[in-house]
Amino acid sequence: MTAAFTIARLWPEETVAVLASGPSMSADVARQVFDAMVPAIVINNTFRLAPWAGMLYAADGAWWRANPDALAFRGLKVTVDDVAGTRKLRISGPGGFDPHPGAVRSGGHSGYQAVHIAIHGGARRILLCGFDMHGTHWHGPHVEPLRNTAAGTYGRWVERFAELQEPARERDIEILNCTPGSALKCFPMVDLADALAERTCAAR
Repeated sequence: MTAAFTIARLWPEETVAVLASGPSMSADVARQVFDAMVPAIVINNTFRLAPWAGMLYAADGAWWRANPDALAFRGLKVTVDDVAGTRKLRISGPGGFDPHPGAVRSGGHSGYQAVHIAIHGGARRILLCGFDMHGTHWHGPHVEPLRNTAAGTYGRWVERFAELQEPARERDIEILNCTPGSALKCFPMVDLADALAERTCAAR
């Protein structure tokens, strides 16, 4: 049984990038984040593009079993399932925001949950990369026994994200979508290079 985990304030007042696995994600995107020295949470297979990230988040135990090399990831390894060698958070409902740092709302997928983690960790700005919400993944379809996302699922995921707008505003947190062509429109769309440059200027 994996012990329960509570997210500490890992990134107080920081800019944090959440690197998902949509088709727009690439080694170049990961390199830009790395070069800007922005902390990152990687989701699922994207740890292979950014092995330097501080956290790998993958909700499903099946994914960890299908990718045993992920357990060698050097940063924090976090899930909501029982997986030896990882830290376990609690799912407390389908949508909205749970202020308890040991819990996340599911939103139906790991990207939504990772945004919770960034908020719990004290981030002031959250940059969404690889959140295309359409198509497949940068690495192609998952292989069996893992399931791939049905086309009709993305619309429900997009609707869920709107439920994070008010909790973010209440905490004075800025969530920016840096994913070109994303179907997720509830957060401002910003060019990644511009968002990283703004962070660099603010840090000086």
